[in-house]
Amino acid sequence: MTSGRPAARAARCHIVKLGGGLITSTGPGGLPHVSEERVTGLAREIAAARLPTVLVHGTGAYGKPAARRHHFLDGVITADRKEVFAQVSALLSRLELSVLEALQHGGLCAVRVPLAGLCAYEGGEIRLLRVDAVRLLLDHGITPVLGGNLAWGRDGFAVHSSDTLAADLAIALRAARLTMATNASGVHLDHGNSDRVHRELNADDPTLTGAISPDRQDVSGGMRAKVRECGRAAHAGIPTSIVDGRLPGNLTASLYGTPLSGTHIRVGGSQDPDDPPPG
Repeated sequence: MTSGRPAARAARCHIVKLGGGLITSTGPGGLPHVSEERVTGLAREIAAARLPTVLVHGTGAYGKPAARRHHFLDGVITADRKEVFAQVSALLSRLELSVLEALQHGGLCAVRVPLAGLCAYEGGEIRLLRVDAVRLLLDHGITPVLGGNLAWGRDGFAVHSSDTLAADLAIALRAARLTMATNASGVHLDHGNSDRVHRELNADDPTLTGAISPDRQDVSGGMRAKVRECGRAAHAGIPTSIVDGRLPGNLTASLYGTPLSGTHIRVGGSQDPDDPPPG
């Protein structure tokens, strides 16, 4: 027998995106490998924050070589190449299981949410259709886990970048914050030529974003794409940061808006890269 009262709605969630380069590597013989110790450590940091969180992860060593090998760096697998779709799907399933196990080992009550049913590839574009399943898991105190993967439709199959997915979810769920953890200190001031990073970056300033070279060997577009997707979330009023996931304690601090190392992404207004990021 129930009281008839609706379940309490969870507080506004945080979206955490773990970069593929941060959590995967290539092992002997060129085989992809999940850095389980790092994923477990990052899970402990998320658990320590005690905030409702949706976790999105990249594909890294599992996704990028496959895109080069099967020639879909443009992000599209045509409908007649169903064998490639099946092979890549199987490869990403192995990644997803390893990540999920490491997250649970780190103390998160983490449950995988398949991309199928949430997204559709239509008219050359990927659309996020619904997030009800994600909301329901959050209401139950569970950490939903999603990853970059392939969406499909009548046109064939297309890569739904984890950066785009994270921003889509942040906007759809009206998240409290979007944090992208990477294997870099933040967004570099002089990309590729300096270790200094922007403490704050205006995603609407083409002179800044244009200085970030696109990674043409990365189907997701590299750091430039991260800044673009973070800018979309910032335009929706969501505090957004790109932070160093390698630095112990940084992810926990970032979830509270005080990263030890990283770049706060904002939109509009004047730009001073040395200004401290707002909390």
